[in-house]
Amino acid sequence: MNPRSSLSLLLAIAMTASLAQAQNPFKKTQSDLEARIGENRLRLEERQLRRGQAIPPQVLAQARGIVILHHVKVGVGFGAEIGNGVAVVKDSNGSWGAPAFVTLSKGSWGAQIGANEAVTFMVLMTEESLRVLRDGGAGDAGVDVSAIAGPLDAGGEVGTISVREPVLIYSSAKGAFIGASFQAGALIGAKKKNRTLYNATSDQILFSGQVKPTPAGWKLIETLNKYSR
Repeated sequence: MNPRSSLSLLLAIAMTASLAQAQNPFKKTQSDLEARIGENRLRLEERQLRRGQAIPPQVLAQARGIVILHHVKVGVGFGAEIGNGVAVVKDSNGSWGAPAFVTLSKGSWGAQIGANEAVTFMVLMTEESLRVLRDGGAGDAGVDVSAIAGPLDAGGEVGTISVREPVLIYSSAKGAFIGASFQAGALIGAKKKNRTLYNATSDQILFSGQVKPTPAGWKLIETLNKYSR
Protein backbone atom coordinates (compact mmCIF):
# COMPACT_ATOMS: atom_id res chain seq x y z
CA MET A 1 0.00 0.00 0.00
CA ASN A 2 1.45 3.39 -0.98
CA PRO A 3 1.79 6.21 1.57
CA ARG A 4 -1.15 8.17 0.11
CA SER A 5 -3.47 5.15 0.43
CA SER A 6 -2.27 4.51 3.98
CA LEU A 7 -2.97 8.12 4.94
CA SER A 8 -6.46 7.94 3.43
CA LEU A 9 -7.21 4.76 5.36
CA LEU A 10 -6.05 6.27 8.65
CA LEU A 11 -8.16 9.38 8.05
CA ALA A 12 -11.20 7.23 7.29
CA ILE A 13 -10.71 5.24 10.52
CA ALA A 14 -10.30 8.42 12.56
CA MET A 15 -13.44 9.98 11.05
CA THR A 16 -15.46 6.81 11.74
CA ALA A 17 -14.33 6.74 15.36
CA SER A 18 -15.15 10.43 15.84
CA LEU A 19 -18.58 9.97 14.30
CA ALA A 20 -19.33 6.99 16.54
CA GLN A 21 -18.31 8.97 19.60
CA ALA A 22 -20.44 11.95 18.54
CA GLN A 23 -23.45 9.70 18.03
CA ASN A 24 -23.15 8.31 21.57
CA PRO A 25 -21.66 11.11 23.70
CA PHE A 26 -23.17 9.71 26.94
CA LYS A 27 -21.52 6.32 26.74
CA LYS A 28 -19.21 5.89 29.73
CA THR A 29 -16.04 3.85 29.96
CA GLN A 30 -14.90 2.04 33.09
CA SER A 31 -12.43 4.87 33.71
CA ASP A 32 -15.23 7.43 33.43
CA LEU A 33 -17.32 5.51 35.95
CA GLU A 34 -14.41 5.11 38.36
CA ALA A 35 -14.05 8.90 38.19
CA ARG A 36 -17.79 9.27 38.95
CA ILE A 37 -17.38 7.22 42.12
CA GLY A 38 -14.40 9.41 43.01
CA GLU A 39 -16.50 12.55 42.54
CA ASN A 40 -19.10 11.24 44.96
CA ARG A 41 -16.41 10.36 47.48
CA LEU A 42 -15.17 13.95 47.29
CA ARG A 43 -18.74 15.19 47.85
CA LEU A 44 -18.83 13.18 51.06
CA GLU A 45 -15.41 14.50 52.12
CA GLU A 46 -16.52 18.08 51.46
CA ARG A 47 -19.67 17.56 53.52
CA GLN A 48 -17.76 16.08 56.44
CA LEU A 49 -15.18 18.86 56.45
CA ARG A 50 -17.85 21.59 56.51
CA ARG A 51 -17.93 22.99 60.03
CA GLY A 52 -21.20 22.26 61.78
CA GLN A 53 -22.63 20.41 58.76
CA ALA A 54 -21.02 16.98 59.02
CA ILE A 55 -23.04 13.80 59.26
CA PRO A 56 -22.41 12.56 62.82
CA PRO A 57 -20.27 9.41 63.09
CA GLN A 58 -22.97 7.72 65.19
CA VAL A 59 -25.38 8.07 62.26
CA LEU A 60 -22.97 6.53 59.73
CA ALA A 61 -21.99 3.80 62.20
CA GLN A 62 -25.63 2.74 62.64
CA ALA A 63 -26.71 3.28 59.03
CA ARG A 64 -27.72 0.37 56.82
CA GLY A 65 -26.90 2.27 53.64
CA ILE A 66 -26.25 5.66 52.07
CA VAL A 67 -27.14 7.31 48.77
CA ILE A 68 -25.14 10.25 47.43
CA LEU A 69 -27.12 12.16 44.82
CA HIS A 70 -26.42 15.14 42.61
CA HIS A 71 -29.84 16.31 41.49
CA VAL A 72 -31.78 19.17 39.94
CA LYS A 73 -35.29 20.25 40.91
CA VAL A 74 -37.55 21.27 38.04
CA GLY A 75 -40.42 22.56 40.16
CA VAL A 76 -41.11 24.50 43.34
CA GLY A 77 -42.07 22.77 46.59
CA PHE A 78 -43.35 19.33 45.64
CA GLY A 79 -41.74 19.23 42.23
CA ALA A 80 -40.19 16.66 39.96
CA GLU A 81 -36.53 15.85 40.38
CA ILE A 82 -33.89 14.31 38.19
CA GLY A 83 -30.51 13.19 39.37
CA ASN A 84 -27.89 10.49 39.62
CA GLY A 85 -25.38 9.18 42.08
CA VAL A 86 -24.23 6.11 43.95
CA ALA A 87 -25.69 3.89 46.66
CA VAL A 88 -23.71 1.85 49.17
CA VAL A 89 -25.21 -0.78 51.49
CA LYS A 90 -23.76 -2.67 54.44
CA ASP A 91 -23.64 -6.46 54.37
CA SER A 92 -24.81 -8.78 57.15
CA ASN A 93 -21.49 -8.25 58.95
CA GLY A 94 -21.89 -4.48 58.96
CA SER A 95 -19.24 -3.82 56.30
CA TRP A 96 -19.83 -1.42 53.43
CA GLY A 97 -20.15 -3.11 50.03
CA ALA A 98 -19.48 -2.03 46.46
CA PRO A 99 -21.20 1.20 45.34
CA ALA A 100 -23.90 0.89 42.67
CA PHE A 101 -24.94 3.66 40.30
CA VAL A 102 -28.51 4.88 40.79
CA THR A 103 -30.84 7.36 39.15
CA LEU A 104 -33.56 9.43 40.83
CA SER A 105 -36.69 9.00 38.74
CA LYS A 106 -39.51 10.25 40.94
CA GLY A 107 -40.37 11.11 44.50
CA SER A 108 -41.55 13.79 46.86
CA TRP A 109 -38.81 15.81 48.51
CA GLY A 110 -40.87 18.17 50.62
CA ALA A 111 -40.74 21.94 50.62
CA GLN A 112 -37.19 22.92 49.72
CA ILE A 113 -38.05 26.18 48.01
CA GLY A 114 -35.30 27.52 45.76
CA ALA A 115 -33.40 24.23 45.51
CA ASN A 116 -32.43 24.30 41.85
CA GLU A 117 -29.36 22.12 42.17
CA ALA A 118 -28.11 20.21 45.16
CA VAL A 119 -26.04 17.38 46.55
CA THR A 120 -28.14 15.25 48.87
CA PHE A 121 -27.14 12.40 51.17
CA MET A 122 -29.88 9.92 52.00
CA VAL A 123 -28.77 7.92 55.04
CA LEU A 124 -30.82 4.72 55.20
CA MET A 125 -31.23 3.72 58.83
CA THR A 126 -33.52 0.67 58.73
CA GLU A 127 -33.98 -2.54 56.79
CA GLU A 128 -37.28 -1.18 55.53
CA SER A 129 -35.59 1.84 54.00
CA LEU A 130 -33.35 -0.39 51.87
CA ARG A 131 -36.42 -1.45 49.91
CA VAL A 132 -36.37 1.84 47.99
CA LEU A 133 -33.11 0.66 46.40
CA ARG A 134 -34.40 -2.67 45.13
CA ASP A 135 -35.07 -2.80 41.40
CA GLY A 136 -38.43 -4.24 40.43
CA GLY A 137 -40.35 -6.76 42.48
CA ALA A 138 -44.10 -6.42 42.91
CA GLY A 139 -43.68 -6.87 46.65
CA ASP A 140 -42.11 -3.41 46.91
CA ALA A 141 -44.73 -1.58 44.87
CA GLY A 142 -46.34 1.26 46.78
CA VAL A 143 -43.97 1.06 49.75
CA ASP A 144 -43.24 4.49 51.20
CA VAL A 145 -40.59 5.43 53.73
CA SER A 146 -40.60 8.71 55.60
CA ALA A 147 -37.58 10.97 55.82
CA ILE A 148 -36.51 13.75 58.14
CA ALA A 149 -33.64 16.19 58.22
CA GLY A 150 -30.70 14.48 59.88
CA PRO A 151 -28.94 15.77 63.01
CA LEU A 152 -25.88 17.84 62.17
CA ASP A 153 -22.29 18.17 63.36
CA ALA A 154 -20.03 15.19 63.90
CA GLY A 155 -19.43 16.31 67.47
CA GLY A 156 -23.08 16.82 68.37
CA GLU A 157 -25.64 14.69 70.15
CA VAL A 158 -27.74 12.22 68.18
CA GLY A 159 -31.17 11.36 69.55
CA THR A 160 -32.48 7.81 69.45
CA ILE A 161 -35.65 9.03 67.74
CA SER A 162 -33.74 10.38 64.75
CA VAL A 163 -31.58 7.27 64.50
CA ARG A 164 -34.70 5.11 64.31
CA GLU A 165 -36.19 7.13 61.45
CA PRO A 166 -36.10 5.21 58.14
CA VAL A 167 -34.21 7.91 56.22
CA LEU A 168 -32.15 10.89 57.32
CA ILE A 169 -31.57 13.65 54.76
CA TYR A 170 -28.55 15.94 54.48
CA SER A 171 -28.71 18.39 51.60
CA SER A 172 -26.86 21.40 50.25
CA ALA A 173 -30.16 22.73 48.88
CA LYS A 174 -31.22 26.21 49.90
CA GLY A 175 -34.47 26.57 51.78
CA ALA A 176 -35.89 24.99 54.91
CA PHE A 177 -36.39 21.27 54.88
CA ILE A 178 -39.93 20.46 56.04
CA GLY A 179 -40.31 16.80 55.20
CA ALA A 180 -40.21 14.20 52.50
CA SER A 181 -41.22 10.69 51.62
CA PHE A 182 -39.82 8.20 49.17
CA GLN A 183 -41.68 5.51 47.31
CA ALA A 184 -40.19 2.25 46.14
CA GLY A 185 -39.07 2.81 42.58
CA ALA A 186 -37.99 6.40 43.14
CA LEU A 187 -34.38 5.26 42.97
CA ILE A 188 -33.58 2.88 40.15
CA GLY A 189 -30.33 1.24 39.17
CA ALA A 190 -28.39 2.85 36.33
CA LYS A 191 -28.31 -0.36 34.28
CA LYS A 192 -25.76 0.59 31.62
CA LYS A 193 -23.31 2.06 34.12
CA ASN A 194 -23.55 -0.92 36.46
CA ARG A 195 -23.14 -3.36 33.58
CA THR A 196 -20.15 -1.46 32.22
CA LEU A 197 -18.27 -1.33 35.52
CA TYR A 198 -19.37 -4.58 37.20
CA ASN A 199 -21.30 -6.60 34.62
CA ALA A 200 -24.03 -6.82 37.26
CA THR A 201 -27.37 -5.28 38.21
CA SER A 202 -27.77 -2.85 41.08
CA ASP A 203 -29.53 -5.54 43.14
CA GLN A 204 -26.59 -7.90 42.64
CA ILE A 205 -24.09 -5.18 43.53
CA LEU A 206 -25.90 -4.03 46.66
CA PHE A 207 -27.46 -7.18 48.05
CA SER A 208 -25.76 -10.34 46.78
CA GLY A 209 -22.47 -9.89 48.63
CA GLN A 210 -20.66 -11.28 45.58
CA VAL A 211 -19.65 -8.09 43.73
CA LYS A 212 -16.24 -6.75 44.74
CA PRO A 213 -15.55 -3.01 44.93
CA THR A 214 -13.30 -1.41 42.32
CA PRO A 215 -10.31 0.75 43.42
CA ALA A 216 -12.50 3.87 43.50
CA GLY A 217 -15.13 1.92 45.41
CA TRP A 218 -12.60 0.90 48.05
CA LYS A 219 -11.60 4.55 48.53
CA LEU A 220 -15.25 5.50 49.05
CA ILE A 221 -15.60 2.68 51.60
CA GLU A 222 -12.45 3.88 53.39
CA THR A 223 -13.92 7.38 53.58
CA LEU A 224 -17.22 6.05 54.97
CA ASN A 225 -15.32 4.06 57.59
CA LYS A 226 -13.19 7.08 58.50
CA TYR A 227 -16.27 9.19 59.25
CA SER A 228 -18.10 6.39 61.06
CA ARG A 229 -15.73 6.56 64.02
